Amino acid sequence: MEEYLYQLLPDRDPVLKSLEKHAVKNKVPIIGPVVGNFLLLLASIVNAKNILEIGTATGYSGIWLGRVAKKNGGKLTTIESDPARVKISSKSFRDAGLTDSVEIVTGDAREEVPRIARHSPGKFDLVFIDVGDKSLYVDLLEDSIKVLRVGGLLLADNTLWRGRVATRTKDKDTSTLREFNKRAYSNKSLLASLVPIRDGVTVALKVAPE
Repeated sequence: MEEYLYQLLPDRDPVLKSLEKHAVKNKVPIIGPVVGNFLLLLASIVNAKNILEIGTATGYSGIWLGRVAKKNGGKLTTIESDPARVKISSKSFRDAGLTDSVEIVTGDAREEVPRIARHSPGKFDLVFIDVGDKSLYVDLLEDSIKVLRVGGLLLADNTLWRGRVATRTKDKDTSTLREFNKRAYSNKSLLASLVPIRDGVTVALKVAPE
């Protein structure tokens, strides 16, 4: 099925293709074009102007989201703790013509997201969580909801975790992602669904103030 979805996709531009090759060569996890196209669709549906991304990596997902923000006259704010990846993503955004529409925050998301929640509650139309440290999914969920406007979308990648969340597997990451999904579905401020494309994308609409 995934191969079929790949066949349906429009051709990507050279910047995205280059990052896809870089990811394969250097074993860098990226969302890939199927999920990228999905993010583009969701961001466009809510006319996302202000977008927060937690986990920049090489800038691949940020390009998909940043293009929507730019089209709507807004900005993508993306948080990354690794200076080496900040350097790579800066070039990616520059090559994609998004320098003026993207702000890269170099720092620890555990500190930056709560800071944003304190100073800019309800500012963002869309929040995307995709970090290697899966404990951040649970730890930053409440603050991620706070920074969203009502009617905004909270998105999180890897939430099927190769199907392990549906098994009795009890390793730390699997248990954390299972807990994240449980909390997203049970939170009264959200209307959530887990979409089984690639490694799973949790999509939650903020329907009421927290």
